Amino acid sequence: MKEQICRAFCDEIRVREVPAGLAIGTAFRRADGDAIGFYVIKSSLESNLARLEDDGTTIPYLEAAGVDFDTQTRQKALTTVLEEYGAQYDRDEAVIRTPDMPEHEIARASIGFAALLLRLSDFLLLSQEHVESAFKDDAKKRIMEAIGTRAKIEEDAVVNDHLNEVKPDLVIRAPNRDPVAIFLAQSAQRVNDAIFLQMAALYESRDALSVIALLESDSSITSKLRQRASNRLSALPVYRHDEGQAVQRIVREAVGAEGLLH
Repeated sequence: MKEQICRAFCDEIRVREVPAGLAIGTAFRRADGDAIGFYVIKSSLESNLARLEDDGTTIPYLEAAGVDFDTQTRQKALTTVLEEYGAQYDRDEAVIRTPDMPEHEIARASIGFAALLLRLSDFLLLSQEHVESAFKDDAKKRIMEAIGTRAKIEEDAVVNDHLNEVKPDLVIRAPNRDPVAIFLAQSAQRVNDAIFLQMAALYESRDALSVIALLESDSSITSKLRQRASNRLSALPVYRHDEGQAVQRIVREAVGAEGLLH
């Protein structure tokens, strides 16, 4: 088994000669599907020193995907990760590199350098989680402020015992009105959850319920799913670039048009 595991790892490593040294390809991939690779750069023909460098796209790719390394927290985190693996980031050339080292140390250092590039890809996941949290937190705050004391708002709670298979992000219960379940949707999954709840209320439990999926943006779901949701849900407002009106659409459904006058 040991030989099989070693072979599996080695078979996935691709090494080819390039003018500056060697190009190393790995089996690991970042979020855009590109394989993680790097270079062994020889310092000179006369010396036995070399260093490791990425292809100059690691940090620019993360920044283009929304990771802000200008914040103090991200700067510190980036510096910590680079120092852990003995590497530096050259902002002028946008290249991550190690110091020169004897060539016989390159093989072992390559393992750590590949691990470094994988660790850096995690910044994208953290950024996506932050964006998701920011949308939900902002939307919840605006909805709660707009509703005020005119209705009771429950977070992450089931509508009732009969409709307990999915949890909306918010349930708004106003006096003398049907409850309204709000799904804060950045993806198809939450919109499908909203449709499921609406259909279950209509045809299974027979409960009076309005279900709204608040889309973060126009691109949150496909046009096909958007059409399906529009035909089944009480409302499908879009939040980004028209936040106020999107929230008011929810207010009208939850407390009625007269609630807009308060």
